[in-house]
Amino acid sequence: MLQNIIDFCNYWWFRYLMVTELYMVEKWERVTIHIIFAILFILFWYFNYSVLLSVTGSLFGLTPISSLMDAQSSSKVM
Repeated sequence: MLQNIIDFCNYWWFRYLMVTELYMVEKWERVTIHIIFAILFILFWYFNYSVLLSVTGSLFGLTPISSLMDAQSSSKVM
């Protein structure tokens, strides 16, 4: 079972390297590109979380769950 999971991950890792053509670059270049991908992913996630959720919530009149939780916790304290 574990070997099947490892084979599955290796297969998809190989496909990822082939599609992105990262199989032909050196190890340090591959690591650099992966770090850049990770930073871009984090930046996109933060933008979606902070900007798009608040804009969408204000357009549709939805209250973010964090505001509801903050209001509930502050009412318990008082």
